[in-house]
Amino acid sequence: VLVNSNTGIAVSMASNVCPFNLEEVCETTIALMKNPQHDILSTLKGPDFPGGGLILYNEDELNKVYETGRGSIKVRSKYTYDKSANCLEITQIPYTTTVEAIIEKIIDLVKQGKIREISYIRDETDIDGLKIAIDLKRGTDPDKLMQKLFRLTPLQDSYPCNFNVLIAGMPQVLGVKALLDEWIAFRTECVRRRTFFDLQKAKNRLHLLQGLKKILLDIDKAIKIIRNTEEEKEVVTNLMIGFGIDELQAEYVAEIKLRHLNREYILKHTKDIESLEEAIKDMEDILKRGQRVKKIIVSELENVIKKYGKERRSEIIYNAEIVEEED
Repeated sequence: VLVNSNTGIAVSMASNVCPFNLEEVCETTIALMKNPQHDILSTLKGPDFPGGGLILYNEDELNKVYETGRGSIKVRSKYTYDKSANCLEITQIPYTTTVEAIIEKIIDLVKQGKIREISYIRDETDIDGLKIAIDLKRGTDPDKLMQKLFRLTPLQDSYPCNFNVLIAGMPQVLGVKALLDEWIAFRTECVRRRTFFDLQKAKNRLHLLQGLKKILLDIDKAIKIIRNTEEEKEVVTNLMIGFGIDELQAEYVAEIKLRHLNREYILKHTKDIESLEEAIKDMEDILKRGQRVKKIIVSELENVIKKYGKERRSEIIYNAEIVEEED
């Protein structure tokens, strides 16, 4: 939910979730599991949009989004100035706008006479990535022009947050911390169910191998019982009586091919009994101790960071770096 952007409306319920950096989300989740009072803002710096852009840092607004799931994030385009060509090159734009909308708005402002410093604008987006080139008239201050464009065009835009999600089938607006708490609870249950499934599987396997181990004591007797039984349906019953094993174990032995009813085959399969018993003890311990479940989740998240973690695409500009144009 937090790593992938989700925007849409269904049955009168709107949802708008901005994307965050995978590595930061995993680190924040790990920190929350270790300390429920963890300050989210210290590890989750802010949204991370796939198209990049510059996020104007506003601590109060971010805290509001993190706590309530509502608010807005201001995002600016990233630009460079090519002095030799007297040209502005915009390489990253806000997630909420498009190249076409930006160019259309700038052309409209030029026609209205509100902007006189631009001589030409073109879309140079190619295989290397997005680029809007703006040719400037002689004597134009590029930084002052960009401040004006930020104010008048979608080159600076706000991303409205509305973290409306389904929790147990009911729509709720949750903040980042509440969402992560819900995920931790969900994942804890997943790990417990997975462990319980593996435990039952291991116990069933151990049970069958213990029956096979009893056959090892007298292989000839097993072959004799199978050979001397007149009806096929009575083979399982006769094996149960002959070796003191239950129906499942007898069925397992009866299904083994004759060529496999030898000491080597049985020893090779029964050597797993000890390791299975250890695995069963370990899984039972995991189910008894919640702390071990948490360690498993933390370990899995750390592996996700190693395998898929990437650097932030959206830079954060703090208040000291934000320059506003004077009216």
